[in-house]
Amino acid sequence: MAQDQNAQMRNLITGYRDSMMLSDIKALIAVLFVAIMMGTVLQYREHYPWYLSATVILTPFMIIYLNLLISVYPWFPRAGRNRFPIRRNPDPEDFDFIADTEAEIEGLPALCAGLSRILWWKNITLLTANILSIACLAAAAILLFVVRL
Repeated sequence: MAQDQNAQMRNLITGYRDSMMLSDIKALIAVLFVAIMMGTVLQYREHYPWYLSATVILTPFMIIYLNLLISVYPWFPRAGRNRFPIRRNPDPEDFDFIADTEAEIEGLPALCAGLSRILWWKNITLLTANILSIACLAAAAILLFVVRL
């Protein structure tokens, strides 16, 4: 029974890491798209109505950009890990790999919980950026087309 639980935890950890890599790829593509789109929008700012200043135009882009960058920020679970010593004058023996399967097996639930929390925050920031971009498109349509009439 314990072997099945450990295998299940390892499978969850692998799935979380794969999902985090995929969400990072999505966020990086979106960062590139937002940067290109922001330049294009700023290029034609003379043609916008008087009430749309550069600050008003750039605010949603900056919030979306910030959410995407937070999503890509590398968050690594550090709780309870003593594998990489940080010392002023390290000895080569400090970096010898000692396989401690007992400690690794005991740390699987904590690692799984940490990766789950990281993936949740990555998804929340991506979702916030997506919802905000859709809302900004709707607001831009209202400001540009409806208010002019």
